[in-house]
Amino acid sequence: MPENTSNQKSTRRSFLDLVLGASSVACLGSILYPVIRYLKPLPRAGGVGPTRLTPEELAKLEKEHFVIVPVSGKRVLILQNAAQEILAVDAKCTHEGCTVQYLPGESVIWCACHNARFDLDGRVLSGPPPRPLPKYAAERQEDGGILIVAERRQSE
Repeated sequence: MPENTSNQKSTRRSFLDLVLGASSVACLGSILYPVIRYLKPLPRAGGVGPTRLTPEELAKLEKEHFVIVPVSGKRVLILQNAAQEILAVDAKCTHEGCTVQYLPGESVIWCACHNARFDLDGRVLSGPPPRPLPKYAAERQEDGGILIVAERRQSE
């Protein structure tokens, strides 16, 4: 029996090393995944042409005052300002392509990468972006308040 003791310790140590390593990888993955999804959201299949928001997206818009949806392969930030107007701009910052978000308390669009700020029409207020966010046409429809975002950008 004594000769098996060192082999058992070795096997236990190997097992504990494996469990500790797997736990570390799982913890690291659970921390990094949300950060990566925030910086680069998964694309959703979006067809060419107008896009109707799903009921889930409309609910998020009502609750959080903004939602990001795919329109013709691009991510578009749909926001509802304090006056209940619907506005739509490209969700990709013109500086380095990070995803922007709406800060309803400050009535600005904000990019976390370099603290850039845009007004609700997409014009640069502060930070390094070289140009404004492209605008999209958006409107509420009569059929139950469904929002449609047009593929084409508004001309200014």
